Amino acid sequence: MEGTARRKSSTGTPAPKKNTDWLVGRRIKIKTASNEEIQGRIYTYDRMTNSIALECSPDNTQHQSRKGLPFRIIKISHIKEVLANDEGNSSGGGDGGNYLPISYVHVERLDARESSGVKHMRQRVAKMGVGVTKEAQDIFDALSKTLPCRWSNDIIVVLDEVLIQPPYGIENCKANASSAASLARVKKVLEGERRRLERSSSKK
Repeated sequence: MEGTARRKSSTGTPAPKKNTDWLVGRRIKIKTASNEEIQGRIYTYDRMTNSIALECSPDNTQHQSRKGLPFRIIKISHIKEVLANDEGNSSGGGDGGNYLPISYVHVERLDARESSGVKHMRQRVAKMGVGVTKEAQDIFDALSKTLPCRWSNDIIVVLDEVLIQPPYGIENCKANASSAASLARVKKVLEGERRRLERSSSKK
């Protein structure tokens, strides 16, 4: 691709830089990481996003019926295999330099990233109170910077031991007798955070 170092030919003279002009207008058939087969003509190749825009073939009825649009934007990293191009080459033969710069797709890594994203989203949702006041959410956010917290309806659960009920003052903290140390710690942190929030509100 452009911007890469020039390679020397067998005669010792620098070989010209590769460009992507040959891509535009070429018909191609590919298989994606999800095993979807797509064919069409390459409309453009974007180096910044490392993606191609495919103008899909009229006979690609699967695409037409699903989207109703003639183009597909596909990231190169999502392409699993090049099945054929307009010169009739298969992915296993011909000049390898004629193909798109495709690397192996690690499906396991994609699955792991998806699982991580879902887990992260669930954690964010767990930190959002439902039907609580802004003050309550501010108190939760302040406490969660220091202590592990989660919502249980409108009650803040800290350390899975201490419950802070509305209106979330230190007198609203409850815990079992066996969690006396955790209760004292939460009360101390809560008192400091409420003072800090009050000072911050008075300056506005």
